[in-house]
Amino acid sequence: MKRPVYLLILLAFLLRIGLGISAAQLLPAIGYESKSQQAGYLFFDAYRRDSQAWELAESEKPLTRAFDGKYSSDQYGGLLWISAFLYRTLSAGTHQPMLVVTLAALVGACGVWFVFMAARRVAAQIGMDMPASERSALVAALIFAFFPEAILLGASQMREPFLMTFVAMAFYGITEWQETHKKQNWAWIFLALAGMLLISPGIVVITLLGLTGWLYFSTSNSRVRIPWQVLVATLIALILAVVILTASWDSLVQVKGSGFLGIIGSWARGTTRWNAYLLERSSGIVQVLFKSLPPVLAFPFVAMYGILQPVLPAVLLEPGIVFWQILGIMRALGWFLALPLVAFAPIANGIMLFDDKIAKQARKPASATGGLLWLSLVVWSWIVVAALRGGGDQWDNPRYRVILLAWIAILISISLGQIHSRAQRWFWRICSVNLIILLVFGHWYTWRYIGIGFNLGIRNTLVIAITLSILVVLGDWLWCKLNKRSE
Repeated sequence: MKRPVYLLILLAFLLRIGLGISAAQLLPAIGYESKSQQAGYLFFDAYRRDSQAWELAESEKPLTRAFDGKYSSDQYGGLLWISAFLYRTLSAGTHQPMLVVTLAALVGACGVWFVFMAARRVAAQIGMDMPASERSALVAALIFAFFPEAILLGASQMREPFLMTFVAMAFYGITEWQETHKKQNWAWIFLALAGMLLISPGIVVITLLGLTGWLYFSTSNSRVRIPWQVLVATLIALILAVVILTASWDSLVQVKGSGFLGIIGSWARGTTRWNAYLLERSSGIVQVLFKSLPPVLAFPFVAMYGILQPVLPAVLLEPGIVFWQILGIMRALGWFLALPLVAFAPIANGIMLFDDKIAKQARKPASATGGLLWLSLVVWSWIVVAALRGGGDQWDNPRYRVILLAWIAILISISLGQIHSRAQRWFWRICSVNLIILLVFGHWYTWRYIGIGFNLGIRNTLVIAITLSILVVLGDWLWCKLNKRSE
């Protein structure tokens, strides 16, 4: 089974580097009239950071200046330092953006291996036999390798490809240690956390939260104990991350000392207000809804609209440059197909964990089910945070969300095997709601851009979508209850 994984890693790398090279060549000719696209960059953030990295590399200043806050393109400085180091040592006096793209593509592709190995351990823990666990792990590796958002980010000079692989690496270390109890497996975790501290310290917090919960809930019935040295090292890493985050966020939002919690609160409030403002300005849909929705519903709407981004009906029908239309359709289609399974994961694992009948019928407890439920809750918490942080923007919150792609891919691969479990009705209910949203809003966008259909108005469209979704879920639930009683 390892040979197909090696092939996946190669294909994942080629896709990423191929897209990066194609974008660099095509965007100056067919892209939008912006500085970043005319320079061949897929993201403005990548353009700004890469330009400042080249500026630093060309100067005689020490590369540690990347961390002094002068370079606003990278609030943490890690990727800026790496980029400047590559340019100073390998570019031979010429700005070569493909150096950083190559590194991002390579690191992003290598995450496939860690996802496969971790997913195989997880599948075995919940009771799958060897062939089934191999297939489940291969599905997770395929998702990680070919998820459109991951390919797009891996083709650019962005932080996310590094962070996705670091999360996968850390989780691989935990699952390997659970199985083998070899202390050297903790090196993978410490290496991943060190990389996160360099690139984006905030991800250390969410990763440690996921790993700690996984370790506790998936081994609570065993004699496995966490070494005290690991707990101390984890605590030190968490404190470092909090300190760095406090400093960077303090300067970012210009809060006048109210402590770490005050900074977090002010940052969250400012971020939500700013994203709501951007969301309100982003499209005709949101402008109308913001004028008609009560203030108490504005916050949930920002979250829900962000979760659905990129919205498939919109990218299918909204006019634009062909290059970006194709990318937009692939990104939206990838998330549209993944979303039902990601939504199904906490429900399926919750039912599997708390259903007394399954617990009595099982020959041995599937201890990893509790860990999977924990991971699904962490993933959904992060998806909501990303939606609020990125608002209605179809670029920002998907790239924040995809940082946890390793866990998302594993949850999807396990959920596919749970479709025929006692939770299967919930899967089809979720799929029905997904389809209703696609059809109802697809009709609205069709009327808006093509003039086909009926002008129901966006508020009526929203009411219809919500009402049909509730009726389908509630109706199917009542149907199952009545049939159960009649038996």
